[in-house]
Amino acid sequence: MNYSENDLERALFNLPLEETPAGMRASILARTVYHRHALPAVKPWEAWLIGGCLAAIAWLVVLVLREGPAPIIAALDTIGAAILYVVSQPSAVLWIAVGGAASVWLSHLTPPIARSKPAVRR
Repeated sequence: MNYSENDLERALFNLPLEETPAGMRASILARTVYHRHALPAVKPWEAWLIGGCLAAIAWLVVLVLREGPAPIIAALDTIGAAILYVVSQPSAVLWIAVGGAASVWLSHLTPPIARSKPAVRR
């Protein structure tokens, strides 16, 4: 049996094909191309911030329960004095102002970038 390419193509196109199930294409696209992953409820930096605050609170509570409030007050006084010393220097104030200006410039004066939309295939 020697068939030419035209005869084989004609025979293939004449084969009866099954109809695809209703909505099959849409369900495949919904699970692959158009699938959106669920966003986490809390951003990573928020989780780190909350965890750090909870750790600091737990540390303070343990210190108060073990030795009373006097060491906590002394430690907070020392930390406050160190922060006041650093912030009261002109070079530190200058760098804080430069950082604040840069953050305002980047967050408010920069135009938003347009989000690209997924290509629609037909």
